[in-house]
Amino acid sequence: MNGHEDTKITRSGGPPDVVVRFGQDRAAPGVVRRALARLFDGEDDPIAHDALLSASELVSNVVLHTDGGGEVRAWDPKPDVPMRMEVEDSDQSIPEPLPSPNPGHSGGRGLMLLDRLSDAWGVFTTAVGKVVWAEFDRDRRRNRASRVGRSPR
Repeated sequence: MNGHEDTKITRSGGPPDVVVRFGQDRAAPGVVRRALARLFDGEDDPIAHDALLSASELVSNVVLHTDGGGEVRAWDPKPDVPMRMEVEDSDQSIPEPLPSPNPGHSGGRGLMLLDRLSDAWGVFTTAVGKVVWAEFDRDRRRNRASRVGRSPR
């Protein structure tokens, strides 16, 4: 079930497969996407598009709405454990998805997209900021696609 969850989920053991630190740079979302792309099995990977778009949105939020940069960490223990991504920044305020973003305003859609694109997501605070995390489950998406008779993304 998708949704905002306030509890920290235990990630798979070991260090992240990808770590990217970024500053207040509008190029940061592209840098992060390129670093994460190596985790996916090309365009046929059922989570690639959604995970990369989510990463772009979360990193853009950090760049636009905080005073410092942040860090992206990702674990991808393939094949049967969801890929987990965390985006950490130095702002402790907890973001909430807007119920209905203003059509005339370019912002307010990042968490709404995350809710639609991820299989689970949440936020937790740290001593110096917060972490927004998301999980993307290949098996769930492959099973769902096979039941409806179409290829997963």
